[in-house]
Amino acid sequence: MLKKLLVGLTFAAGTAGFALAAHAAGYPERPIQAVIPWGAGGATDNVMRSLSPYAEKELGGKLILSNRPGGTAVIGTTYVLGQQPNGYTLLLGAENPQLYPVLGPFNYPYLRAVHMSL
Repeated sequence: MLKKLLVGLTFAAGTAGFALAAHAAGYPERPIQAVIPWGAGGATDNVMRSLSPYAEKELGGKLILSNRPGGTAVIGTTYVLGQQPNGYTLLLGAENPQLYPVLGPFNYPYLRAVHMSL
């Protein structure tokens, strides 16, 4: 139950590579980079940092947390989408930036590009 909750609330893995790597024997072989696309000390940062020990326990590895704020989470999200889809770079964050294009009132072209990549 905890594993499903953690995955559902915290990890927006933009590629299927994470799922494949997570099932590979020996994963994780090295620390996992976990990107928080919001500023340090904010609500999302605090929640992700408090949940990360539980995620580390479930994954059996270490998460290296780093903040990449800016552009309503677009900078951090774009960074993660540009990484190799091997399960060693995760996006930890709130769902709202990814939902902006779906909701309609927010019609920002740069968010459409991120949304289409997911």
